[in-house]
Amino acid sequence: MSKLEGILLWSSMFVYFTVVVSYLIWAVFKKESFGKWGWRLFLLGFALQTCSILWRWYLSGRAPVMVSYEHYQLGSWFIGIATVILGVLYNRSRVLVMFTVPVVMFMLGVGVTTESAMIPLSPPYKSNWLFIHIGFSWFAWGCFVVAAVAGVVYLLKRPGKQHCWFLERFPDRGVLDELMVRLIIFGFVCQGLMIASGAIWAHQLWGRYWGWDPIETWSLICWLVYGVILHLRLMLHWKGVKIAVLVILALITAIVYFWGIGFVPASHTSLMQIE
Repeated sequence: MSKLEGILLWSSMFVYFTVVVSYLIWAVFKKESFGKWGWRLFLLGFALQTCSILWRWYLSGRAPVMVSYEHYQLGSWFIGIATVILGVLYNRSRVLVMFTVPVVMFMLGVGVTTESAMIPLSPPYKSNWLFIHIGFSWFAWGCFVVAAVAGVVYLLKRPGKQHCWFLERFPDRGVLDELMVRLIIFGFVCQGLMIASGAIWAHQLWGRYWGWDPIETWSLICWLVYGVILHLRLMLHWKGVKIAVLVILALITAIVYFWGIGFVPASHTSLMQIE
């Protein structure tokens, strides 16, 4: 990690920390100005993190997709971009930053403890499919995480109960329910495109579209699980608590797919790194 990259990264983490503090002051002491500043600080922290990724990309001359540190950077960045897009489209959803930023900070914290050397791009990654496949993959991850966060808030806002001032500032249950579904639809489509582009890329590399290795199998399981949720919602009209619980539980499949088995020796990702 270069000096400038480190400065940008740790600056972003410090700003993210101030975001959490700002929203806590907003929630506990009912200071409206801190809530507004919390969102602005989040955008600043996200911009600093973006600059750290771009600087590493510039120095290494390749996309940041080779070592664990880079995967944690990208994974947390796409949670951030999903939060930004949601906050721009739905102003009241900006308060979800209180929950998404700690996830981003956790991933960055784990990332800085892992391998961060700027190793060259291995031959299998030198393909235009890299940006399509990995881009759709991380977009799906970001949507699934933010959808799970919305699900947690939905469960906290129990109907017929007198909520604290803090929970009252979150969107209504109906809005949260709709946001969960929209995020899942977007993530489901991205996941499907990721699988399709990955199959084409695999055929170019190994002469087969599908090999049933762990990462391919779990990507399909993850996609099917979210497909079942959409089926239950759109066809059987499941709403409310049932969908919120399913969205939260479904994130487990995404965690297993993205972080649990992605680099085990039997996966095609490990083969691509050593070729």
